[in-house]
Amino acid sequence: MARFSRVYKLEHSNDKYFLCADCHAKKRYTSQLFAAESTTAAIQHLSEFHKIKRPSTTDDDDIDATNAAEVFQLVMPFNEDEYKQKLIDWAIKLRLSYREVTDESTTDLLTYGKPPLARLLPTHHSTLSRWVKDSMAARLPFIIELVQSALSTINLSIDGWRAHNRREYIAVCGHFVDGQGHPRTLLLGFPRRHGGHTGDDLAALVKPVILQYGIGEKLGFFVMDNADDNDKCLEVLQRSFSSIDPEADRIRCIGHIINLVVKALLFGEGVSAWEKNLIEASEEQRIALWTLKGVIGKLHNLVVYINRNDARREQLRARMRVTKTRDGMLFVGVLPSDGGIRWNATFYMIERALKCRPAIDLYQAQWKPPDKNDKHKNDFLTEADWHELELFHRLLQPFERLTKRLQCRADGEGNEGGQGSVWQVLYAMDFLLTKLESVKEEIHAMDADNKDELPPYYSAGVLAAWSKINTYYELTDRSPIYRMAIALHPAYQFEYFRAKWWKREDWIRTAQKELTAYYDRFAAVTTETSPYASPTIDDEFDVWGHTTDRPYRGKRRKVETEWEVWIKQVPSKDDMNVKNPLAWWVDRRHVWPILSKLALNIFSTPAMSAEPERVFSDGGELITDKRNGLGDDTVEAEMIQKNWITSKILHGIATPRGLYKLPD
Repeated sequence: MARFSRVYKLEHSNDKYFLCADCHAKKRYTSQLFAAESTTAAIQHLSEFHKIKRPSTTDDDDIDATNAAEVFQLVMPFNEDEYKQKLIDWAIKLRLSYREVTDESTTDLLTYGKPPLARLLPTHHSTLSRWVKDSMAARLPFIIELVQSALSTINLSIDGWRAHNRREYIAVCGHFVDGQGHPRTLLLGFPRRHGGHTGDDLAALVKPVILQYGIGEKLGFFVMDNADDNDKCLEVLQRSFSSIDPEADRIRCIGHIINLVVKALLFGEGVSAWEKNLIEASEEQRIALWTLKGVIGKLHNLVVYINRNDARREQLRARMRVTKTRDGMLFVGVLPSDGGIRWNATFYMIERALKCRPAIDLYQAQWKPPDKNDKHKNDFLTEADWHELELFHRLLQPFERLTKRLQCRADGEGNEGGQGSVWQVLYAMDFLLTKLESVKEEIHAMDADNKDELPPYYSAGVLAAWSKINTYYELTDRSPIYRMAIALHPAYQFEYFRAKWWKREDWIRTAQKELTAYYDRFAAVTTETSPYASPTIDDEFDVWGHTTDRPYRGKRRKVETEWEVWIKQVPSKDDMNVKNPLAWWVDRRHVWPILSKLALNIFSTPAMSAEPERVFSDGGELITDKRNGLGDDTVEAEMIQKNWITSKILHGIATPRGLYKLPD
């Protein structure tokens, strides 16, 4: 339908028509209009009057190979630049190797039935690599404008990773509220780490990313793990970006904190030295080292022994077929190993073992030692062991659930600033500390009453975990953000501290004093946008009855800051149901002009550096045995664009004309 690529649509008395451009130009008024309910009449007209066939019946030999646009003109407008961009994005999104994309067989597939398209496709992997980098350069200005126009500060989560090819990279992820009030999470940089692992080395990699996006004056919080080198990194960055406060802006990854606390629970004190010995040990030595770790070590050794060969795995599966799980269900599967020292894997190992206890008990009862060697029987689980595993499983459940919740992205629709945001750090630590203290009090009560003690290994683990979480409580005191985040959550507000810390009035007074000082510093450097400048009717109505209207009612009352008004409030019934605090504050920017800016900064900040971990997981699909020779600049361009494509931030961005050129 070539003539219909320039078709006109007419409407008369609510009836729509196709108008043939060729007939209209030649003033054939009796044959140019066709009802628009279907294309049948129009197609028949083109075939009979203009000898134009449908694309599916057109002979490829009749197509002018010099104009690829003619191929698709009858179906949709064809843009050669967009076609190349889609090819690039296809390769990036599906992690296709450049050699596969430029292979002759791929070209044959993409041009099947349309040979003229071959002239648009790259025939060498180096061409596609260059296009990927050109695409990154073309898209970068749009992202720069996006972050620079953000309503919030640009908060960064940073972590390091070693790829399959042993190269090391740093992921720098940005978290912010865009100009439309929507939370965003984007990968901003993925530089190669050539040097060491000191704070100076890390700062040297992060600084160029900050400069590239021009966000030195918009920097917010830094979410990183608890390594001391990260403290040094912020101190070094402060020399170039004076707005950074190395203590107040340092957000400690809650996932890393939970990991350290649970490892103390499972493996006791001195776990780092034990881990080091485990890595360097032989197979026999590892068994002995695990034996030192109580019932957790026994279960680990048992699972490793069963999974070591298929015969033993099948023996266990045979027992599963004739027993039921503890919840009365039939289950036939495998016992997952804990993977060494990853606590969540240990939790799932314990959970599966408890589920399959009848089968494991039967396996142990019917086990016959090979070659009269029964040393593995030392790792068989007794009734007391099963009881202790139940205790560990019960205590680990809230840690596991919280970790999943905190891994959520706080920019999800309906979850703006909710799950996965920094406000949950102190909240989670309060909750977990309560769980540990409850068991700790039980231990002391049993000691005092000379009652049956809890298992010694379990008790020692609880005390070690309690000590570890208290250590990080003290570290979180260095930054007021953790407390301010809860205080600004509409569902909790400062009333949270009055309710949860009522036994420690000194803590409440200290929190109020430090948060007031932090607000005053923030307000001093924040340009207040008056809610009374050109308000809408709705805004004016809302503001009129609000408590922040007090300063405008005359001099008889002391002018109160927004924070002073806010801290006196308690959550209303509606506020207590707020699940997306960031969206709540976006809607109230005119009511609380200063507090809302602080709230947007805080609730766009993640609780843990989960986003870099997601990036690294995706990077494992990029850098494989087939693709371990990619240049560092190509890796960074592809990693960043994959993140942008997945986030759908690039929708509607036009491709520059003539950007992707083929070699002569």
